[in-house]
Amino acid sequence: MRIKGLVKNILCIDEDPNLSKVVVDIINHAFDSDMVQVFHSVTSEQGFQRMQEAPADIVLCNAHLHGEKDGFEICRQIRKNYPQCAVIIMSAYDTETDYANKAYEAGAQAYLSKPIKKGDFLFAVNSVLRVAQLDTAIHEKNQQLEEGLGQLKAFHKKVASLNNELHADKRRLGINLQEMTDLNSQLEEKNSQISSMVEELGRRFECTETLLVNIIELRQPEHRGHVDRVAKISIFIAEKMSLTDYQIRNIKTAARLHELGIAALPTREKRIAALDEGKNRSHTNHPLVGEMLLKGFPGFELIANILRHLHENVDGSGFPDKLYGDRIPIGSRIVSAASYYDHFRISNPDESPLEALAVMKPLCGKFFDEEVMDFLGKYAHTQMSPENDKTLDCSVFALVEGMELASNIYSESGINLLMKGTVLNADILNKIMKFHAVDPIIGAVKIKQPT
Repeated sequence: MRIKGLVKNILCIDEDPNLSKVVVDIINHAFDSDMVQVFHSVTSEQGFQRMQEAPADIVLCNAHLHGEKDGFEICRQIRKNYPQCAVIIMSAYDTETDYANKAYEAGAQAYLSKPIKKGDFLFAVNSVLRVAQLDTAIHEKNQQLEEGLGQLKAFHKKVASLNNELHADKRRLGINLQEMTDLNSQLEEKNSQISSMVEELGRRFECTETLLVNIIELRQPEHRGHVDRVAKISIFIAEKMSLTDYQIRNIKTAARLHELGIAALPTREKRIAALDEGKNRSHTNHPLVGEMLLKGFPGFELIANILRHLHENVDGSGFPDKLYGDRIPIGSRIVSAASYYDHFRISNPDESPLEALAVMKPLCGKFFDEEVMDFLGKYAHTQMSPENDKTLDCSVFALVEGMELASNIYSESGINLLMKGTVLNADILNKIMKFHAVDPIIGAVKIKQPT
């Protein structure tokens, strides 16, 4: 098999003129003729003259030459003057002398016994070429390392220069350890102030949200607890869909405020009409009113966008932008389905959750997202227990006389204000509202539905 892709010069130094013919014959059978050139020199002087004119890649040298220098001396000089050149020493077989060891001591890469055998010669040449290839690769890597070292030195020099500038600046400014400690203390104080401001902004956001929810509840007492139930359903669906905490938080707020536009309508008749989603989705403008109101509050921009698209339909027939499919914000798709479901339950208190789903099923793929409806169905099945049919969630502002508590009421600080089974009267309601202003009541209040 021929070996291709090599461009090498081989110099034979031997008194036998037939050696080069043998080498040429072996080379021509193993290498492309234009890839390897063979030159012949009879004496060491001719060989060195040839090396000066055109250095060889491999020198094939006889150990026994007439003259002052034998093959071993020639090998040492070539290795000294031409370190990139490989030397192969030859000699007739002699049981008395270890020529192979002498050849390696002189720096030769290989040793061959004469007469040369084709296999031994090609094995030696290939070994030399592989070593040369590795040397070239190592040389290239060394060059790369040297370049990298040069860049590293330049970088260190730059770092040293910057370090000197830093020390000079430090000396000019006269900064000492105590001043740095003071600066760190000031920084910690500022960080503490920033954390307090962030917490305060969070509290104000929650207070604003709670204020708006209370306004909604007061404007439509007949639907008390609706927004909190929609928020609960929306959170259930969003968690099942593996949405992020940030998305869930925005969806919860949007659910609690989704009827802000209805509460802003001027007359009771218009508010009642807007609540009938089955008839008014195509033309009511309360989602746009809610969006307009929330845009004025910093931090409510994403929530306002969810409100804007509450009445978009997944088939593209909705209002106001005729969005379709997943182009509708996921929060809008979730809150829309949850609100429709709870409105049906309010309007049809004798119907079960599964009957509400049956009414919504024909609208799946038209009004409502199929995946959202799937998780809404799972939520509805959790509400099928008798205990859930007997209780109702409402906010503290929606409490009225005659209601019976279905669970204990706890304040934010953990105080148990009222026990389960308490029937509310005017005096209790007055005390609850006063206490709520100081230590807010946690979450929605569960009351028993009237029998």
